[in-house]
Amino acid sequence: MAEGGAPPASQDSSGQGWVTAATQDAGSPRCPHGALEDPHRGFVRCLEPGEADAGWLPPPPQPEPPPDDAGAPPPDGGDAGPIDGGPSDGGPSDAGPPDAAVVSAPPPVVEIKEPEFMNGDVPNVAKRLEKVSPELAQCVADHGGLSGASGSIKIQFLVRVRGRAEGVEILEARGVTSDAQRCIRQFLKNRYIGSPTTDPVGVTVTLSLRAAK
Repeated sequence: MAEGGAPPASQDSSGQGWVTAATQDAGSPRCPHGALEDPHRGFVRCLEPGEADAGWLPPPPQPEPPPDDAGAPPPDGGDAGPIDGGPSDGGPSDAGPPDAAVVSAPPPVVEIKEPEFMNGDVPNVAKRLEKVSPELAQCVADHGGLSGASGSIKIQFLVRVRGRAEGVEILEARGVTSDAQRCIRQFLKNRYIGSPTTDPVGVTVTLSLRAAK
């Protein structure tokens, strides 16, 4: 049990998120009420009868983003054309103007709200996120921009002794596309956040977005 009496959270065997009550085998003879497992350390702890729906259990993990299909062949099986975007027949460029749907929007202004912690603290996590706010803003700009004058993204992740963000999840989002959310998840995944005071520490932080003037 972690320091302070809070039971530790772990990752599930797929490595894609935290173990939750929903992912346990409730019918297991060894652990009839479910179990918390750490496959990396071989740690298993059976849940008590009242812990199956405990508030400290994190939400079920979101699926990993699908692989980028940019390198897939064209749907009709034809020639993908010149990779440098030049003319396809040796004459003047016939590519035409770029599609407005794929043109980057102006990056929004990103404000890191005060983080909330569960089972400890991660000092200076807000400052570390502020340092990468340009990259977070670019994720939004490159994937549709803001749908209005403002938006927000609420993120949750776990920090263990190695100090990196694990099990990054988007809890809520407003004014941004699902592609922008996926980009931010991928950017923060396994990024160094800082050493936690206990192992593990849950972090919830909101990114406030507003259109650049």
